[in-house]
Amino acid sequence: MFLAETGWLTRALTRRTVSELSPLLNVGSSTRALRETHQPWTERLLFAPLKARGVRVIHLDMREGEGIDIKADILDDADLERVRALRPKAILCCNILEHVRAPERLAARCCEIVGPGGYVFVTVPYSYPRHRDPIDTLYRPAPEALKALFAGADMVEGEIVDVGESYRDQVKKRPLILFRHLFRLPFPFIGFEDWLHSMKKPYWLLHNYRVSCAVFRVKGDPEGEAR
Repeated sequence: MFLAETGWLTRALTRRTVSELSPLLNVGSSTRALRETHQPWTERLLFAPLKARGVRVIHLDMREGEGIDIKADILDDADLERVRALRPKAILCCNILEHVRAPERLAARCCEIVGPGGYVFVTVPYSYPRHRDPIDTLYRPAPEALKALFAGADMVEGEIVDVGESYRDQVKKRPLILFRHLFRLPFPFIGFEDWLHSMKKPYWLLHNYRVSCAVFRVKGDPEGEAR
């Protein structure tokens, strides 16, 4: 998660009350090392302020690891009841949609888990090179496309955020990585798909990465569901 992306989420979360957010389920959380060491701004600017406000944050991932509170796959029906039993009122769904083959299923499942009146906070690359984790479907939606994807919810806010970073930042640290693209240029027949992505990557030497950010509120009356 980029620093500017974290800032956008922090501002969006600040506009919601503790009762609207807690418990907050962080789907695809990864480990504490990612949040506190590799991307320390996420802990400092996003999660620590939430905890200070009294928001209970539950970190969920498909694997076990330090700082992961629950191991589950929200798309797996066998895990669904365990996740719903946590009774989250909001979900963070950040940089996940491009890594699943059926993003519409993930969107629907997020809405199902928080239920009517619940919130889903979404970020997904809009302009960014392929990054496998383990797959990247190259799903790069604008907020309007996300609005269609989350058909069971109303989009409260949405924006394409220029994160102020790009491939040139990596090149500044490791200039020799540019030679990879030059070496690959004459050999499209050795893994054409990988070659194509290698040829496209220099585009981000001149263009910043951009991320689609949105907040959704699931349609329906939460009090009606309780009754």
